[in-house]
Amino acid sequence: MPQPASLGPQGISANVLNPGPVDTGWMTPDVRDELTAQQPTGRLGTPADVAGTVAFLLSPSGRWVSGQLIKADGGFSA
Repeated sequence: MPQPASLGPQGISANVLNPGPVDTGWMTPDVRDELTAQQPTGRLGTPADVAGTVAFLLSPSGRWVSGQLIKADGGFSA
């Protein structure tokens, strides 16, 4: 198996995305209300929010980002 450092020259990056609470339909109304109350933006994340972050990381604009834990959670973890 290749070592992560050997993949960089091939243009391969490795990141981890923590999207925080994302409303994908699994939440009960009580859970949704409780998490929304803790969210600085006043709303939960959506799959589209997560997809936008992933799209950035995969784009030429995100090519310099590698080896990171990215908290794209609307400020939930702040």
